[in-house]
Amino acid sequence: MNINPEIIGFIAGGMSSALFIPQIIKIIKEKSAEEIALLTCIIGIVSSGLWLWYGIMQEHISMMVTNSISIVATGVLIVLKLIYDKEKN
Repeated sequence: MNINPEIIGFIAGGMSSALFIPQIIKIIKEKSAEEIALLTCIIGIVSSGLWLWYGIMQEHISMMVTNSISIVATGVLIVLKLIYDKEKN
């Protein structure tokens, strides 16, 4: 069986990107982002940004797509964190 590595990349990257969705939903429902560490989000964006850059250099579409999604999802977490922390204070 010969599986295209890009398919594996899309599955793995898609699962990694999907990790953020339950957290985003929880934050919106509870209107609180206390449990989110801003530093963790910043590290996540930098990491995904570097993986995106690597994917672009290597021309791996799966890395480009999935890390772009991760950057957006982590950006949403940061925005929600800033909004709800501001409302709390």
